[in-house]
Amino acid sequence: MSAALNEIIVHLDENVDDSTLAELEQTIRKDPGIVSVGHRPERTHLLMVVYDSAVVRAADILHVFRDRQLHAQLVGM
Repeated sequence: MSAALNEIIVHLDENVDDSTLAELEQTIRKDPGIVSVGHRPERTHLLMVVYDSAVVRAADILHVFRDRQLHAQLVGM
């Protein structure tokens, strides 16, 4: 893995249940270049993703949400 690690926050517009949120995290986690993904229990509309930008782009992460008809935006850190 390269040293090109980045962090982003994904802001999810919709309220989703715990099962859907866990499935989203698992899907993102499986992508090459993803180092970690998670959320704080009291802030289920925000997910933090650490990724290797030499392998994956932030826009690719956002597509996971759009593919599920969810509305989300990237917030840089």
